[in-house]
Amino acid sequence: MGVIDFRFRPVGTQSITPELTRGYLLKMRLDPAPPFERQDIDLMFQEMDEAGIEMGVVGVPAPTDKPGFVSTTNEVIADILNRYPGRFVGLGSIDTADPVRGLEDINHVLELGMVGLTVEPSTARVSMRFDDRRLYPIYEEAQRRGLFIITVMSALLGPYLDDCKPEWADHIAIDFPNLKVVIQHAAWPYSREAVGLCYKRPNVYLVPGQYIHCEFAGSEDYVKAANRQLSDQILYGSVYPNCGPLTEAMEIVDNLGFANDEIKHKYLEGNARELLGLKS
Repeated sequence: MGVIDFRFRPVGTQSITPELTRGYLLKMRLDPAPPFERQDIDLMFQEMDEAGIEMGVVGVPAPTDKPGFVSTTNEVIADILNRYPGRFVGLGSIDTADPVRGLEDINHVLELGMVGLTVEPSTARVSMRFDDRRLYPIYEEAQRRGLFIITVMSALLGPYLDDCKPEWADHIAIDFPNLKVVIQHAAWPYSREAVGLCYKRPNVYLVPGQYIHCEFAGSEDYVKAANRQLSDQILYGSVYPNCGPLTEAMEIVDNLGFANDEIKHKYLEGNARELLGLKS
C-alpha cells in the first residue's frame, strides 16, 4: 500500500504548457522535478517509488482556449493506463463547451477505462460556471451511473475570480445528493467557504494541492479542517509536475501539522481509496 496522488499528470500528459509550469514553480520557490525537465517517464516512476506514491489519478481539462492551458485527449490517458497498469487511475474529460456532446461522450470515456469525469467549465472554450443548468444532464447521468465528478476551482483558472466560489459546487451537491463532487485546488482563495461547504455537504471532497502545501494564505484552514471536522473529505494531490520533486512534496506533508498518523494516513491514501473503491 502507498500514497494515492489525486492530482497527477505523468510525463506524456499536460494541462498547462511547460513554460507556465516553470513560472508557477518559480512563484512558489520550487525547483522543477528532473523527470519533468527531461520528459523521462522511467525516471518519473523512480521518483514516485522513492516518494512512496503507489498510484496517480490522472485528469486534464477538455479542449481550452485559455492562454497557457492545453489538453491531453482521453485516448492518450487511456493509452498510459493500459501501458502502466496499476500505476494510474484515469478520469474522462467532458467538453462542456458542447454539453450535448459531452453527455454523449460519457459512454466513450467509460469504454476507455475511466472511473470518473473531469468537468472544468471555467476553462472551457465556452466559459460557464459549474452550476450552469446546461450541465445538469451530465451531472444527472453521472449520478445515475455512480460516477464521481472532479472539477478545478482556484484563482488561477477563471476567467473571473468568482468562478471558483464554492457556492457553485454547493448547488450541485444539493441538487444531486448522491453525486460525489471533488474540488481540485479546493476553491482557493475561498478556503473557509470550501471547508464550510464540505462540513455541510458530505458528498463534497477537497484536494487542496499546492494551496495546502506551499504556505498560501489560508493553507492552515485545510489542515485544521482535516484535523477535526473533515478528516474523511480532504485528499492528497501533489499537482505533479507543478510541485517540484515528489520527495520534497512528501517532506512538506510530514510538517503540515496533522494531529496524528491516522489523519495523515487518511489524507495521503485512506480517503482516496474509499472514494475510488480500492482496498485499504
